[in-house]
Amino acid sequence: MVRLKQQPPDLNDVTVFAGVAETASFTAAARTLGIPRATVSRTVARLEAAIGAQLFYRTTRKVELTEIGRAFHDLAARGLALIAEAGETAAATRSEPSGLVRVTAPINFATMALIPWLPEFLAMHPAVRIALRLTDEAVDPLDVRADLAILTGRRPDSSFLTRRLGASRLILVASPAYLGRTSEPRRLADLKDHEFILFTSDAGTETWPLDGPKGRVQVEVTGRISVRGPHAELSAALSGLGIAILPEAITRPYLDSGDLVHLLPDYGREGGEINAVFPANRHQPAALRALLDFLASKMAERSPPRPLLPSPTRRLSTMRNR
Repeated sequence: MVRLKQQPPDLNDVTVFAGVAETASFTAAARTLGIPRATVSRTVARLEAAIGAQLFYRTTRKVELTEIGRAFHDLAARGLALIAEAGETAAATRSEPSGLVRVTAPINFATMALIPWLPEFLAMHPAVRIALRLTDEAVDPLDVRADLAILTGRRPDSSFLTRRLGASRLILVASPAYLGRTSEPRRLADLKDHEFILFTSDAGTETWPLDGPKGRVQVEVTGRISVRGPHAELSAALSGLGIAILPEAITRPYLDSGDLVHLLPDYGREGGEINAVFPANRHQPAALRALLDFLASKMAERSPPRPLLPSPTRRLSTMRNR
């Protein structure tokens, strides 16, 4: 003979039971739940019959949980809390993203990628507002009251939740104006005859690691100008000051327009990871989740942002039209 499993107790009955257990009173539970006291008594009796155990000791002066009642309440309270959380999460998921999202981000990533992407995001979510704080210093999102911190090239603090957005690839580029004064390098060995835009050395020389078909190589490069930061390096490359190594995403618009040339495509270097870091809140606001999903999708499609710097070609034509 097949033995049927016992049916789980009715959720409404469990809720009434929890009300009595937490107030230690049938009367107080009835008042809190907004139902008659007699209904509370009948409900608890029905629950006890369903599970086959006495849950309360009842006297004229007080109501106490039995040992079985205490164990049942511990588990039931956790279950009710999870059900409530599931409801809150579902409601938050359905809700339209709105409100203010405070974001802190490195200066170059913000000016070259994040800000150019924001018009699209804000058009998708008209009820969302963004407050940007740009800094290259290490920040604690809680200290600066940020909902989201973008970190590039370093590991996030493990006490926060992290979402990996992607990684940057560095490539060699130069302007047609610079190459017109020299020649385009066709082999790795040709780089010794070129000027480079340096970024760490005042000595006029640096060693750049490059990954190629045969693995990583170390290349000695020289230059007469040193600048720090991709924004400044991009400007220097567009001005024809030499060969630069820059993130592919921020150079793509200039490669497409012909204002920059991609040199030695078989050689480059992986840049640092780009991570989104945010406090471990129990419920993420819908606006924050929407922004995280948007940034992840933009990084995944490797869609370049629109240029922030005017290209030399456009700048020259504008001056002629004046």
